[in-house]
Amino acid sequence: MADFAPSNNELLLDIASEFGTPTYVYFESVIEDRVRRLKSHLKGLPLRLLYAMKANHAIPVMQKMRREGLGIDAVSPAELMLALRLGFAPEDILFSANNMTDEEMHYARGQGVILNVGEVSRLEAFGKAYPESSVCVRLNPQIGAGHHDHVITGGSKSKFGIPVEQIDEIHRIASEYDVQISGLHQHIGSGILDTETLWSAINVILEASLSFDQLDFINVGGGLGVPYRPDETGLDMEHFETLIVDPLKSFIESHPSRNLSVWFEPGRYFTAECGVLLARVNTIKKTVHRTFAGTDSGMNHLVRPSMYGAYHQVVNLSDPNAPLKKYDVVGNICESSDFFAKDRDIPQLKEGNIIGVMDTGAYGISMATTYNMRSLPAEVWVDSKGNASLLRDRKTAQQMIDEILGDV
Repeated sequence: MADFAPSNNELLLDIASEFGTPTYVYFESVIEDRVRRLKSHLKGLPLRLLYAMKANHAIPVMQKMRREGLGIDAVSPAELMLALRLGFAPEDILFSANNMTDEEMHYARGQGVILNVGEVSRLEAFGKAYPESSVCVRLNPQIGAGHHDHVITGGSKSKFGIPVEQIDEIHRIASEYDVQISGLHQHIGSGILDTETLWSAINVILEASLSFDQLDFINVGGGLGVPYRPDETGLDMEHFETLIVDPLKSFIESHPSRNLSVWFEPGRYFTAECGVLLARVNTIKKTVHRTFAGTDSGMNHLVRPSMYGAYHQVVNLSDPNAPLKKYDVVGNICESSDFFAKDRDIPQLKEGNIIGVMDTGAYGISMATTYNMRSLPAEVWVDSKGNASLLRDRKTAQQMIDEILGDV
């Protein structure tokens, strides 16, 4: 969990006062710290860092990544279009659409970006359409990890990647269509705090890579976790450096492919801790068994607790030093799974208090919907000097209806 100074607490209350709630707030300084921290532990590698923009595609977030020298991992045509419009060079974009269509393949190829293919049939279709060209292949190392079953993207039950056991098929297709396999990619899951599991999967792709002698890069994926719970600690970066980075340096030096680089593509690690979702408590409901704190936000704005059982700390920004009371913090959506926290000790809440749902800069707004015809939250950017600016306002009910009806 990101540590915010008391001054940030006051700033968040000011933002809630000026821009209302619900509102997502993103702190540039946190993104900058996380990017530079990871870079400092990857020194000495022939390195390229990509940003998995599925985590958060807010324009200043993307612009910050570009200023920090990162490329982009894009998984849809719209993500690709946005990255190109914001000035990312085609050669700095990896297009990793899952179950890619012919139209998506041709579009991405036409933009000059690197295609990342995770199915044998799609690799064959690519070879037929673009013989004598190059492509990246996503492998499934048959190892998966993550904070929930739904975010595990490797292993025998995963739909992602070509199983490493089918590597002969990759070579066959590459030979038949004279396609150069320029990159190998893997991504085993999200929110991983266990360095040993990361290394186990990386080791598989490294071993598989030895049968390729024309690789330009090995992309070991993202998935680096952050500590959401107060009792969790983040990745041990010194151990990460010893267990993963140092062996990677030695491996690259002896690889049959010359001038080989290593790519990482985090999303959550860079952005999760930069974000706070502000909401207002509008209802305190006491029953025989529990006390509910109802808010003006809900699972449509932050689906992770209901979808994954994910933990996000809830802070009483209005009265952080009040005595602790136990609450279910819930939203305004007509679903029993609409909650931010259950049986949680929180400084005593009152109607009108502003709460902050912490560490919501990744997979918050990017997974948000207008379910129940509730508007998306506003978004506010706080630059490195502490200046807050509105990125997008929430729509009124009338604006939503006008947009739906159009000229009707």
